[in-house]
Amino acid sequence: MSAPAPRGSVLATRLRAVPWALRTVAREVASRLHGEPPVREAALRWARDRANPGDPASVLAALDRFAVERRFLMNVGDEKGPLLDRIVREIGPAARILELGTFVGYSAVLMSRHLGAAGRLVSIDVDPESSRVGRQVADLAGTADRCEFLHGKSTEVIARLEGPFDLVFLDHWKGLYLRDARAILERGLLAQRGTIVADNVGPLFGDNAYVGWMRAREDFDSEYVSGHLEYGTIEDGVLVSRRRPGRA
Repeated sequence: MSAPAPRGSVLATRLRAVPWALRTVAREVASRLHGEPPVREAALRWARDRANPGDPASVLAALDRFAVERRFLMNVGDEKGPLLDRIVREIGPAARILELGTFVGYSAVLMSRHLGAAGRLVSIDVDPESSRVGRQVADLAGTADRCEFLHGKSTEVIARLEGPFDLVFLDHWKGLYLRDARAILERGLLAQRGTIVADNVGPLFGDNAYVGWMRAREDFDSEYVSGHLEYGTIEDGVLVSRRRPGRA
């Protein structure tokens, strides 16, 4: 555990990320020039060819391998993923989870594999391709019966959700974290002992107003967990905010 990186490290982190970013872009361009499908569909096909159907760990491992060997995937990844694992297991198999940002369904599978019949995961994404691929990845992993993939703008979907949720995972557009977290709390969608986890709030992404807003709240205990950007060595971090008992 550590405090958020000082503001002076933002530029340094971004400069260190330039070679990685150039390599990532080059790999993506080369893949498309060779006639490969868009990255979400390519990842789905890769997982279908290599994972064992009905085995969530196998599906996650296949997606991790795709991200390392083929094309970058902005999943929570294999380093920060265990943090979500622990939180879901602490809540228990009846957990209700809200995820903002589906991408390829990696974190949806990561979390929903711990749910029982009474548990539920709702994943929202503005991109219909992400919702489609996420649903099919969960189906491959055998967790689709515990998941609901909703396509639409987060504000519109949040407005019609019914809670409460024990865990909210923010992993969509970083500039929307504050707006959407406010909406979730104002609508009473977070359980009395609920937890909000915000990915990608490290120095690479610059100052995020959500971090200061959440850390200043007296009804939450927040801690910054340092780590690295998925599948790499660039500094990143996660903010874990647990609601204090009796402060809902």
